[in-house]
Amino acid sequence: MLRWARESIGYVPVAASRKIGVPDDRVEQWEAGTDAPTLNQLRKAAEVYKRPLAVFFLPSPPTDFDVMRDFRRHVDAESIEWTPELHAEYRRVIAQRETAIELFEIEESSPSTLWRLELPAGGDENLAAAARDLLLRHTPLQLPRGVGTKYEHLNTWTAALEEVGVLVMSTSGGRVLTREMRAFSLYYDRLPVIMVNGSDSPRGRLFSLLHEYAHLLLNSAGLCDTLTDTRSTDPDARLEARCNAIAAAILMPRDRVLASPEVVSRVALRDSWNYAALRDAAAPFGVSAEAFARRLLTLGRIDIAFYRARRAEFLKAYQREEENAPAPGGGNWYRTTARDLGKGFVRRIADAYRRRVIDSYTAASFLNVKVEQIDRLAEMAVVSESA
Repeated sequence: MLRWARESIGYVPVAASRKIGVPDDRVEQWEAGTDAPTLNQLRKAAEVYKRPLAVFFLPSPPTDFDVMRDFRRHVDAESIEWTPELHAEYRRVIAQRETAIELFEIEESSPSTLWRLELPAGGDENLAAAARDLLLRHTPLQLPRGVGTKYEHLNTWTAALEEVGVLVMSTSGGRVLTREMRAFSLYYDRLPVIMVNGSDSPRGRLFSLLHEYAHLLLNSAGLCDTLTDTRSTDPDARLEARCNAIAAAILMPRDRVLASPEVVSRVALRDSWNYAALRDAAAPFGVSAEAFARRLLTLGRIDIAFYRARRAEFLKAYQREEENAPAPGGGNWYRTTARDLGKGFVRRIADAYRRRVIDSYTAASFLNVKVEQIDRLAEMAVVSESA
């Protein structure tokens, strides 16, 4: 059981020993049966392995929960093994969804299933148009007129997905690097989940969010790289490219892109796009310059040779811009926690607490906060355009 718990979080024995605070060879001795942990050491191991203490007293490792799916990984990932941080966030997603389902059962209600769409005739452009229409009909916010801010776009689409029955969450505190995971989704008939990387830029999170929604619409799920090369012949990579195209079409409708002044003025000058022009043309859609360039390629407004030659340049310029951008919120713990848990999730727990459907202890346990923090956290989860 000790070996299973350690391996399921991705630690080697020496690393586990150091996390638990025992000599480097102690975990190996426990697992070999030549030594045994004290109760306090076992409690610490449970904390490090992200497992309840009782799991160590089972006769054998469980096989009916915490099934690790064969997720696709970022193309630049250095290892086929998940980091302990990604394991922990994956488990948090599972536990939080179970909490949300439990609350629905307490209230004798069911999550919305509006997020599901019948695949329309006419291909993925029509699917994207139907998805865009669905989300914008149900969002409590409105897309900004004109350029707006990147957070207005992100929050509008996030709120829309929450309204139609998707649990949206973010990774916490920079624990998972974007080179390992940009986002992932878990498909369920009721309350599917999308987790985006909280360390990613707002525009990166927005595209990942809709990329993962495309996975849900196609009844698939994955740990995804939203920049997969469209030239790949690998089936998984082709699926990633398809989800990219659907996300791009949701965020950047064909008619609006083709009618934008920047595109109209370059119909005869397709190779004249530079980063600044792409950035300005992309801003009204809330996406990055590179994402806009990829959409132009799909719509035949730039050619593949130009895109391949300039893509790396556009990505580097975008990354420099995001790295130099000031961080919002001033490190506000409540705002960040509401984002990571998902504002829709926080609102449901806080509302059930206010209506006395659940007591303060249950609400605090569901949110993993102190009772006195619930009201302030709920304030940060109010639907708004701001970060």
